[in-house]
Amino acid sequence: MNLQVHTMKSLNHRSTLGKSLFIAIIYISLFSITYANGYESVLSDQAMLRKEKLQSVHLEAGLSFTIQGETNSADCILKMGGRDSLSMEISGPFGISVARLFANSGYFLFHDMLQGRAIEGIPNQEQLSEVTFMPLSFDDYTSLLRAEPPGDPLSFALVESFSDSTKLLYKRSISGKTIEYILCVKESGIIKEYQRKNTDGSIELAMIYDGYSLIDGISMPSIVTLSAPSRGLQMTVSAEKIMLNEKLPALQFKLPSSITPLRME
Repeated sequence: MNLQVHTMKSLNHRSTLGKSLFIAIIYISLFSITYANGYESVLSDQAMLRKEKLQSVHLEAGLSFTIQGETNSADCILKMGGRDSLSMEISGPFGISVARLFANSGYFLFHDMLQGRAIEGIPNQEQLSEVTFMPLSFDDYTSLLRAEPPGDPLSFALVESFSDSTKLLYKRSISGKTIEYILCVKESGIIKEYQRKNTDGSIELAMIYDGYSLIDGISMPSIVTLSAPSRGLQMTVSAEKIMLNEKLPALQFKLPSSITPLRME
């Protein structure tokens, strides 16, 4: 009788232990899946949220930039209608406008007001960088200046070997020629750094985002630092006023009748 009782107790203990282990394995598996999925999608989730909520941007900022060792400052007014179009006006001392840019996905117009000339073309990186000196395409402008990943955010993959308690690192390769990296906040997906490297390891473009604050429920950086080492360019954009989701006027400007734009091919 005692042997039977001991055997039953032993079997019950094993059964309880087995159930506990089974539940623990299921719990750990589910927890791991949720954890991994959260990390995989945190960047794209934030990007999708911003795309949905951020309809327009009106930014007034001070610029401090160094090109080929020469440092200057200017003021900038940037307006973006979603990610569909943008306009930018640069003014120098005493508020005198010196240049302005309009671009959408298929066209750009740059007006050099100091030299009284204008250039138009296709807003890819090659052509735009010739007139703005910054290695940015239209998509780069409308995403990176909104603190969002350029292109499809789902194409960025989590770098699992990167270890940090508060940040995540994502990367993607573009046509085997360049590699893009995004460092973001682990809990929110807010971008802290963006970097574009060539296959030889040289940095083509780097951007650092600081001074985030909530504006109409959207986290926006107040300081963006951009550097393009191969061009000898470093620029800091310090926001003085940021207005979101306000109705914008038509962004494309008209040239003076005396100016016929040159067409880039």
